[in-house]
Amino acid sequence: MATAMNRRGKGMIRRLRRALVLGAIMVVILPATASAHAGFVSSTPQPGAILGSAPGQVSVTFSEPLNARLSRVAVRTPDGSSVAGNVVGDDGMVVDLTSGQPGVYEVDWTTVSLVDGHTLSGSFRFGVGVSPGAGAVSGTTDAPTGWDLLIAVGRLVEDTSLLLVIGLLLLGRLARRDPPITWVRTPTLLVFALAFAGGVAVTLGEALRAAPSLGVGAVVAYLTTGLPGCSRLARVVLEGVGILAAWRWTRAQAPLAVAATIALAAAGHAAAIQPRAWGVTVEAVHVLSAGLWAGGILALALLRPPDRWLGEGGRTLLDRFTPVGLASFAFTVGTGAIRGVQEVGGWARLFGSLYGLVLVVKILLVLTMVQASVLAWRRIAIFPKGEALATALVIGAAALLSAFPLPPARQVEAAVGHTLAPTSAAPIPASGALTLGAHAGPVLVGLTLSPGAPGSNEMTIYVQSLDGPAATAAIPVKATVNGEPITLTRCADTCRKGRAKLRGGDRVTVDVGTPAGGRAVFRIPNLPAPSGELLLKKMQTTMGALTTYRLDETLTSGLGTTVDSTYAFAAPNSFESQVREPGSSGRTVWIGDTRYLREDNGSWQVEKGTPFLPVPTYIWDSFKPYRDVRIVGSAVVDGMPSTEIAFAGGDQELPVWFDLWVDAKGFVHRAQMRAPGHFMDHRYYDFDAPITIAPPTGPGATG
Repeated sequence: MATAMNRRGKGMIRRLRRALVLGAIMVVILPATASAHAGFVSSTPQPGAILGSAPGQVSVTFSEPLNARLSRVAVRTPDGSSVAGNVVGDDGMVVDLTSGQPGVYEVDWTTVSLVDGHTLSGSFRFGVGVSPGAGAVSGTTDAPTGWDLLIAVGRLVEDTSLLLVIGLLLLGRLARRDPPITWVRTPTLLVFALAFAGGVAVTLGEALRAAPSLGVGAVVAYLTTGLPGCSRLARVVLEGVGILAAWRWTRAQAPLAVAATIALAAAGHAAAIQPRAWGVTVEAVHVLSAGLWAGGILALALLRPPDRWLGEGGRTLLDRFTPVGLASFAFTVGTGAIRGVQEVGGWARLFGSLYGLVLVVKILLVLTMVQASVLAWRRIAIFPKGEALATALVIGAAALLSAFPLPPARQVEAAVGHTLAPTSAAPIPASGALTLGAHAGPVLVGLTLSPGAPGSNEMTIYVQSLDGPAATAAIPVKATVNGEPITLTRCADTCRKGRAKLRGGDRVTVDVGTPAGGRAVFRIPNLPAPSGELLLKKMQTTMGALTTYRLDETLTSGLGTTVDSTYAFAAPNSFESQVREPGSSGRTVWIGDTRYLREDNGSWQVEKGTPFLPVPTYIWDSFKPYRDVRIVGSAVVDGMPSTEIAFAGGDQELPVWFDLWVDAKGFVHRAQMRAPGHFMDHRYYDFDAPITIAPPTGPGATG
């Protein structure tokens, strides 16, 4: 018998090793999750700024959409008075100032994220005529407050009880297998009641922390706004109904426990992952697997086998629990490691912060539980109470971790937001994606899709107004995909990010909320869009060999005024143009180093100087290297079947998007250029046609 038990123990050890390997693989292959808080991104004036005169308005932008009913901002003026502001758009707050006093102004803000419901507070100062002094920026602390710790105690009770409910339900099901184990009891009514009490304490605590003052209205506002609030409310309701189910409707207990777990996942950081369903699913799997494994261990500790754990009944229950425990342990370790390392920001920070040290303690406790489980499965020694104590400590460590306002990785992001984000601009698209350009009124809009394939895509929206990146930071931006709104987060003054599921042929709209405002519309091509590099090279060869050509140009800044021009070019360095705009016109002839200019019907002016650019030269030549050259459509242009290619060029200071319609021989018949304040359309024709450009005649033409 000892030999059989030894073989069985070795088999269990092998299964445990496989489970640990599976957990490690999951750490590598699963996407890392990101915690969400509505943190500071930028402000006008900037933190620490010294101004010559008082601003008429203070604006602050945050990284996520805000709960407009609870988020707040106020400016304390030099005379000690406080001026409150309002939420504007999705992720900004403004304060209108009438005070023109010199001195130090302090901005205090509190945000309640509409993504995960978490509350953050911070402050910064700027000076008018004086320096704001040292410590002009005060971000959020990296240590939990007393209020956070009280909420953590409630979360410990709720989480432990919810996991224990799952573990009790699992053991009850295992005990009903043939042959049934009749001594197993599952007191879920009391445990559901504890979960409900803890859930009420946590939810009320979070609501009161978010509220500007004590009151029922603030609690209602917190629990009825957005997915985070509704998920918190639903979780408590489900736990309350679970009490009734444990009393009268026992079969409803498992669905209620699973639903409460999903609501728990949707009420936290996981709700910030895009797509949201993926983030919530990963978190729910983590909690459910922890319930099956850790909750099962807690439930085992509550049982009293008649013949003790080394007797037949105890061994039978352990044998039934082992496969489930191993599998759920692997899922718990895998998803938990992903979450933990992401929160710390890397293994190197484990011992460099209080958060990391608590995480280390949690890891050591888990390893202790693994060792105890190995001893139990090998029948060497069984410590159900010891394992239960370690499990409770692990859950307590997890509750304490959740009490931190910002984990280390988020602290770094917040610090970067205070120091860099006010002047940061979004980089132009990197290679390996699909990128398209358009404009919404006077605002340049670029859309980049990654990976640019059917399915879930990260959408990076670049926006820039005529006033530059800093002024763009306060512009509200909204986007829809096939009419459905998507959640956008700010990644820089000129950048917004979101995620959407695309299939190709989708319609994406970007609405820009400036006074001149407008909408950019993108028609997504079939995905994945094939490379256009070969056609681009053919076009460069064909167009680069031309000696003459003409083009018609339409140019606008997006503010309503349009300039129409016609050009004729002849190699090696001559061109002639006619420009027409409302109320005026002009003509230019440039031959070598001599330029002739005439406005309306006036006299010619002759200038000598640098020769004109060599012919041929095109608008896309100045913005290399090109990025993400893709075939995005086809059309008949001037009777010629043409393929549309799209790509980006330029740099961070001057990003440019192009669309070219190229025929089979490589001739460009139409071109679009989208750059900040410069939206240009070209029509090309008369390739290598007889074109003569000669000096003009008339008054002043002879110089």
